[in-house]
Amino acid sequence: MNDLPLCVDLDGTLLKTDTLHELVVRVLKQQPWLLFWLPLWLLRGKHVLKRELAQRCVLDPALLPYNRDCLAFLQAEHARGRTLFLATGAYRSVAQSIADHCGIFAGVFATDEQQNLTGPRKAAALVARFGDKGFAYAGNDMVDVPVWEKAQQAYLVNASAATVARAGNQFAFAAKLDLRERLSPGLLLKAMRLHQWAKNALVFVPLLASHQLFDMERLWNTLLAFVAFGCCASFSYIINDIGDLDADRKHHSKHKRPFASGAVPITSGLLLAFVLLAATVALSVTLPTGFIYSLLIYFIVTNAYTLRLKYVPILDVAILAGLYTLRVIAGGFAADAQTSFWLLAFSCFIFFSLAIVKRMSELLTIETPDGKPVACRGYWTSDIPVLTGLGTASALMAVLVLSLYINSPDIVQLYSSPRYLWLLCPIIALWLGRVWLITGRGEMHDDPVVFALRDRVSWLLFGLAAVAMIVGTHL
Repeated sequence: MNDLPLCVDLDGTLLKTDTLHELVVRVLKQQPWLLFWLPLWLLRGKHVLKRELAQRCVLDPALLPYNRDCLAFLQAEHARGRTLFLATGAYRSVAQSIADHCGIFAGVFATDEQQNLTGPRKAAALVARFGDKGFAYAGNDMVDVPVWEKAQQAYLVNASAATVARAGNQFAFAAKLDLRERLSPGLLLKAMRLHQWAKNALVFVPLLASHQLFDMERLWNTLLAFVAFGCCASFSYIINDIGDLDADRKHHSKHKRPFASGAVPITSGLLLAFVLLAATVALSVTLPTGFIYSLLIYFIVTNAYTLRLKYVPILDVAILAGLYTLRVIAGGFAADAQTSFWLLAFSCFIFFSLAIVKRMSELLTIETPDGKPVACRGYWTSDIPVLTGLGTASALMAVLVLSLYINSPDIVQLYSSPRYLWLLCPIIALWLGRVWLITGRGEMHDDPVVFALRDRVSWLLFGLAAVAMIVGTHL
């Protein structure tokens, strides 16, 4: 039986992902205006769409997420002398590059300029080459049923529970590999980066700073603003992760993200993004106009950042700091609470410093062969001393602005004992100093927000800062 040539599907079988979706994402990232051409190509036939995309973009086979058990099985079969073929609906140039990378396939059956090689067409091509019942076939979905019907031996790979149940009634599979678990809420929440919603707590800052936290109407509006910002931010994170697949797959930790690893399909991610965008609009229309404008600016800037601006050195960290500050401004509009110049200046400086920490943590994880500088998102590893100077200077400026605010005449209108607020300066300086010390040692998480949420010392210092503000207000 093992003398039968084994033909293996690619999208969803050998790979966890779909090469057509991967091509669409990369082409639109490089040339967004081609979005209007996609329907025209598709009208001429799916094979035309695949050809046009494959001509405009080259996938790196080494970075694609493979179904490991399936690949190990195929390598073992190849080592025993079995002849393997890649039989896929992907365009020929894409399929051939992956086959060459794997080094175990004797040939490739793929979509070409004449036809889209899926379903019955794939079955006909394999029968023409090997004869009816003259081959074995490994696939993953019900679209593969016509091929399994013509195969003497069938394998099921990376199939959903529904496919396992339906196809299992029709075929006696020789093996079932890498069977998928149902797309869980946990995976979707991970794709949304729900922990990043902690950043959106900044919308509560104007409410706290103006001592109007217990005004129920203002508090309710701020809660809605928090959720609206969270949905909008998660939308941007999903689009960012889908558009950043190659970079994430090269990263030491980001390769585990749901889209980069192939755990969540690109199509599911885009559907989730649409739902989040709809929720953002529905929540925003209930809030003041100023908040809507702020959120619209946030939406535009974050997506411009995702597409292009994050590759422009210094401007990228300035934009990140500005987006943090924009959350504070939006919170002021939502709660109808005034945001002072001091608050905005403090926000700009402290978040500029933390944005540089984020870039530093990425640069410090890069190995530099022979001590030569290595590039990452527009920066070089040789830029680390310059970034350290900029980041620590900005951190000290944040403490200076805070001290000037405490010493300003405005403070007596909100605090009965403002002298206790001076404790905030050493607390903030201590926390920022510790952040930069850990960053310099190369021990910082690639996201300072995650570090702060997990770090006990940070929670202790934040608690002390809260006590100082409460005492300053009521004593």
